[in-house]
Amino acid sequence: MGEGEKRKYERLKADFALSCCRVGQDNPHVYTGRTVNVCPGGLYFQTEVTSFKPGNILRVELTIPPKSGLLETGGRIAATGKVLRIQPIHSQNSTAHGVAVEFCGCPKYLF
Repeated sequence: MGEGEKRKYERLKADFALSCCRVGQDNPHVYTGRTVNVCPGGLYFQTEVTSFKPGNILRVELTIPPKSGLLETGGRIAATGKVLRIQPIHSQNSTAHGVAVEFCGCPKYLF
């Protein structure tokens, strides 16, 4: 990592389908997005959702596609994390928002 870098883990670029919901709601709504990067301590994803706030606790699931020689059948990874920040992503044809999430525990592989 570069000089002055504050992150504990190196982030890896990754484009995976993501679904998430707020923890602690009776009938949680499931939101979708795409990861931009991931690391053992958290992830950053893009979504059309505008209602996330710093401090929200999310349950996130990543869908990992099959990859020959690595993860033959694909799978899903789930984790609970805290929203650290939200930022609008400005582009000509998008109203996306970037969401940074710090994991509250170790992500789990779902079979």
